[in-house]
Amino acid sequence: MAVFLILLFPIILLSQEVPFKKLSFLNLKEDLEEARREGKYLFIMFEQEGCPFCDKMRRVTFQHPKVKEFFTKHFYMVEIDIKGSNPVVYFDGREMTEKELAHKFRVRATPHFVFFDQNGKVILSIPGYIPPEEFLLIGKFIAEGHYKKMSFYRFKRMYKDKK
Repeated sequence: MAVFLILLFPIILLSQEVPFKKLSFLNLKEDLEEARREGKYLFIMFEQEGCPFCDKMRRVTFQHPKVKEFFTKHFYMVEIDIKGSNPVVYFDGREMTEKELAHKFRVRATPHFVFFDQNGKVILSIPGYIPPEEFLLIGKFIAEGHYKKMSFYRFKRMYKDKK
C-alpha cells in the first residue's frame, strides 16, 4: 500500500496544478510589470510548509473550475514562504527576504492573501482559508474595478443582498 501511495503522490501533485500561479524569481517589480502588460492583477499568497489551510486552498478553492478560469484570465499569483530566506525584490526595487516581506505585511498566519492594483498599491489583504465562492467574489471585486468605488466588505454585502 505504501508503494502505491508513493507512486500516486506525483499524480496528486500534478492534479493540483494552479494555472494562475506565476513562475517567479521573486522579483515582484518584474512580476507586476508583466501582469500590467497582460492586463492582469498580481497577488501574493503567503504560505508555509505544513499549513493545512494552504493545502486546502490548493486542493479545493484553486481547483474549482470557475476559480481556475476566472483567475487564469485576470490574475497572477506569487507564493511567498513566511519563514523563507530567499531574496525578494519589492516593487520599489528594495531587496528583502521572504520572511521580511511577510513581516512588512503583518502576516501572522497562513494562508494570507495580498492583492495589488497595477501600480503595486494594496487593494485587499485577507487572511485564512477562503472557499471558492468567496474567492471568486474577491476576484470579481478586483478585476471588475469595484475596489475603486467601495470596500470589499461593502461589495460583499451588496452582492449577498442581491441573491
